[in-house]
Amino acid sequence: MGKEFTPGLISRVLGWVNPRWALRRELSRQALRQFYGAAKTGRATDGWTTVSAGAETTNRGSRDIIRARARDLERNSDVMGGLIHPMVSNVVGSGYQLQAKALRADGAEDEPFNTQVEELWKRWSRPQNCDIRGLLSLSEMLELIVRRRLVDGGVLVLKISDKNRFCLQVVEVDRLDTSVTAFTPPGAETPNRVEGGIEVDAYSRPVAYHLRGNTDAADLGSKRVLARDVIYLPVLTRAEQVREMSPLCSSLSRIDDINEFIAAALQKEKTLSYFGAFVTNSVPGGGFGRGFAPTPKENQELALEQGMITYLAPGEDVKTINPAGVSASSGEMLRTTQRLTGSGQGLSYEAASRDMSQVNYSSARQGLLEDRKTYGSWQSYLIDHLLTPVYEEWLDWMALQNRLPVSPQDYAKSPEAYQRHIWVRPGWDWIDPLKEASANRVALETCQTTLQEICASKGKDWRDIIAQRKVEMEALGELGGDGPS
Repeated sequence: MGKEFTPGLISRVLGWVNPRWALRRELSRQALRQFYGAAKTGRATDGWTTVSAGAETTNRGSRDIIRARARDLERNSDVMGGLIHPMVSNVVGSGYQLQAKALRADGAEDEPFNTQVEELWKRWSRPQNCDIRGLLSLSEMLELIVRRRLVDGGVLVLKISDKNRFCLQVVEVDRLDTSVTAFTPPGAETPNRVEGGIEVDAYSRPVAYHLRGNTDAADLGSKRVLARDVIYLPVLTRAEQVREMSPLCSSLSRIDDINEFIAAALQKEKTLSYFGAFVTNSVPGGGFGRGFAPTPKENQELALEQGMITYLAPGEDVKTINPAGVSASSGEMLRTTQRLTGSGQGLSYEAASRDMSQVNYSSARQGLLEDRKTYGSWQSYLIDHLLTPVYEEWLDWMALQNRLPVSPQDYAKSPEAYQRHIWVRPGWDWIDPLKEASANRVALETCQTTLQEICASKGKDWRDIIAQRKVEMEALGELGGDGPS
């Protein structure tokens, strides 16, 4: 039962004078009462935001500041580097391998076609083919995309195709022209809303991107690029969010604070490394006795040397300067900060700090499993939003250029059959390979997994392994050796 209301003096007086006013006053007081502790207001919750706004209204004023500060920490903070490097190296790793799964008319996989397509894809993934600037391979472009998406919150990839080539261009979100607020497409009656340089329709679906030619140029004129020619890869956390927001926003203040703390601690240790001493004089300035007045010494500094012997005047004494050192809790403070910043990005403390001094096999393996869930979600995003759309459009372009082992007419009849494929993600090694190998053998013998799944977990193609083992077994047979049973 709720707490029974006992009317105060004012309520009783109002009830005698005007019952209607008393009722209104009591209803207002009931409305002000909070039934959730997190909704209470007062001195303890001063500064806690209570205003709820739309996604773009909330992010618009802070997006550029947060991105600039995240980039500053990216350049100058090794704590920030501890978050970026494991994400990039584990999400991309050695790269993604294409396995084409095109089907023949009888429903079986067309192995000759698939083998040739995979070879053409490897050749296209080289820097001089896939990058419009000719500087980055496809794997290096993926590393740059993961880094920029983590730090900036998003990145743009332009698809550039003509009769001679099909390639990509990675563009930072700074190129989006935020000065454009509305645009009326040709033939349309009403203008489309432009949010932060992204033109959207009534469903907030991007239809075009307004890009400046160069963020460093004096001319800030922009060009409208249709959405079909752009792959936008933002970090979105709200249903109606249009522009990106850096996922590091909740950790930036903490990382900056720990950087200042480390700098102050190092400066204090530098100060402690200098040995200092001062001389005190217990003799009064006026001296003792009649006519005795020692000449006061001016302030002077003495340098300490090895084996030095010096004499002090009567009444003088030497005292050393020994300020207190850095608090013993500083190490724990640093570990706590790295643990919090890592967990904010879905990473364990060990992944963010490379400190393995506080783990055993079980805890390290559990941490790896949780970290790999984070890496896996980023990998799935890259596959669904970037690699698969690029591959399908690249294959269409290759067919139009008559560079596939099928005619453009046959390809056009059933493009989905030729576009079937899977991606082999970069794999990881385990802490104890013997235990994992034994577990894989048991799972394979009991039909709980397949050779394809085991090889894919290590970033390898099972067909390549079988083919290579066949070559090795034949070579051992020719040499008169016995292969493994």
